[in-house]
Amino acid sequence: MGAKASPVKEAIDATQGRSMTRPGDTHRRHFFEPSSPRWAVLCLVAAGAVPAFAATPSPQELKRLSLEELMQVEVYSASRRREPTQTSPSAIFVLTNEDLRRARVTSVPEALRLVPGVQVGRVDANKWAVSMRGFNSREANKLLVLIDGRTIYDPLFSGVLWEAQDVMLEDVDRIEVIRGAGGTLWGANAFNGVINIITRHSSDTLGGLASVTAGDEQRYDAALRYGWEPTQGQAARVYVKALERDTGYHPVFEPRDDSKSALGGFRWDIGSESSSRLRISAELSSATAGIREDPNFSQDIEHDAGHLTLSWNHAFSDTNSLRVTGYYQSASYESVNLDQDRDTWDLEVQQTVQIGSAHVLVWGGGYRDMRDHVRSGFPGFIDILPVRRHDELVNLFVQDTIALIPDTLHLVAGIKYESTDYADAEWLPNLRLSWTPDGRQTWWAAVSEAMRVPSRLEADLTFLGTIRIGDEFAAEEVRAYETGYRRLINDRVWIDAAAFYNDYDELRTSEQNGTLRNFMDGHTYGVEIALRLQPHELWRIDAAYTYLRMSLDVDPISTSTEERYVEGLSPRNGASLRNAIDLPNGLELDATLRYVDELPALDYPSYTELDLAVTWKPIESLELSLVGQNLLDSHHPEQTLAFTATGIPSEVERSFFGRVIWRYRN
Repeated sequence: MGAKASPVKEAIDATQGRSMTRPGDTHRRHFFEPSSPRWAVLCLVAAGAVPAFAATPSPQELKRLSLEELMQVEVYSASRRREPTQTSPSAIFVLTNEDLRRARVTSVPEALRLVPGVQVGRVDANKWAVSMRGFNSREANKLLVLIDGRTIYDPLFSGVLWEAQDVMLEDVDRIEVIRGAGGTLWGANAFNGVINIITRHSSDTLGGLASVTAGDEQRYDAALRYGWEPTQGQAARVYVKALERDTGYHPVFEPRDDSKSALGGFRWDIGSESSSRLRISAELSSATAGIREDPNFSQDIEHDAGHLTLSWNHAFSDTNSLRVTGYYQSASYESVNLDQDRDTWDLEVQQTVQIGSAHVLVWGGGYRDMRDHVRSGFPGFIDILPVRRHDELVNLFVQDTIALIPDTLHLVAGIKYESTDYADAEWLPNLRLSWTPDGRQTWWAAVSEAMRVPSRLEADLTFLGTIRIGDEFAAEEVRAYETGYRRLINDRVWIDAAAFYNDYDELRTSEQNGTLRNFMDGHTYGVEIALRLQPHELWRIDAAYTYLRMSLDVDPISTSTEERYVEGLSPRNGASLRNAIDLPNGLELDATLRYVDELPALDYPSYTELDLAVTWKPIESLELSLVGQNLLDSHHPEQTLAFTATGIPSEVERSFFGRVIWRYRN
């Protein structure tokens, strides 16, 4: 298992983007076989590669870790301190840098399809719907998404505009996905889960990288990066990226959902592991995303953003560390109907202290200042008032991990106080228990609470200058009950299962008089399973399965009838099956089979899709890939816009692309 790291090194390594895997850790995938005969295609692909296992493994293959070592991959987001995945008392899943490379995905939402409990649907060629444990739509508002601890959800509607959020995937160290309420540690809008995208430390990206992708739907995706060491104890990188995507498919209308984007930035890491570290990063980005609003009107929506982030970690001793993070972020949104300019300043302080052998205390607080200017395209008829708004968010949190029985039984107790200008101040508690009877299995259970505060639109949308539809709309609330089990069954089989029951209160309803109220409640429950098999050292099979049930009701005084529609926007069953096979002569074969159940609210049928990729590494620095996505259908629908939004979605098409990646190290 190795020696246990001190809280100081845990905090510093995790927040500075240091790889949380052990040397040689290269794989993390998931396996499930859906109830569809098309899975046989994948089995044939795998069977055809079996004779290759007689070949002598390369040095890189010999460095692969066993499943027992892989389950010790460490995460930060579940407890705001470093801990092994195996013993974390949360429903957590990690996508590593190698997972993203082998999946051959071109965006973060594509990668999230492989995570159990995450509902992902493509609305059109540039827009996505991503949620956890239900309530999915283009404007899903119950999920907090972070990049290196910097929130990227849009306060205008409390969701993520994925078409405006491109990431250079080669520089992502890992994506940590925590399913379930995360309000105690992460605050408002960590309602049903948290996604934390953590980029790599600059010292892990030294040298050069050039990546070019071209295909029929992904017209091009080009990236350049260069990393170097300015002086001893320092590392830095600069990067640029640009892409363009083609339109989707619609049987009647000509889609206008093509898109393009560009970004550039840098990261600079200073300091040593033993004392202090400083991370400075900045990025500018621009994106244009088309949409067909109705049969006769389409437009391009412009997104521009930038940020400057500083994070300082200091180790006072082996048992006491401090982290201070601050960022400035600007964003603008321009369309015919709505324009927005927003500036955000955020400061957070966190201390991690080990008290004796029984307690690890994490506590801190934060302050966020947000100023925006929103302009409606229909002044006097539809407005967002006030046009300019200044909002503040203040929070304090504390969480104690108590070793009831050292290395075996742990209790986690925490609470967060959060005050915002959009809702009453809230206390968000969290209680978790984990039992690890031996090094190969862990049982855990949790109960926690979270809230989802109203967005700018919900609070301030005004008709005819006087009718404010959200004056009586307050925060939504959830109490989440969870339990889970992880076990290394033997050296070739590992399983991770979680079950949950979420009790919701004060959910939003759209009344027939045009107002927004909190007249809906209900519950969801389900099971999420991840399974990893390793039949051979050169062959890994991974699967994910999700079962979800939603039951929502509106109060008798409500005039809303949307509860069945909301229920029907999320699939009841979802699964993915991945095979990753290493062949001789530098060849890799990757296959992903996905099953998504029907969406009754949209009358969309279930679908099964297959992605295949063949990669050849003629030399260590050069990687050539051919990829086919959505191979089983020429086109199929996946998701739609929000219930109240305008726009015509398109269908996802079968696509092919080639990719060339060249790396060099001085």
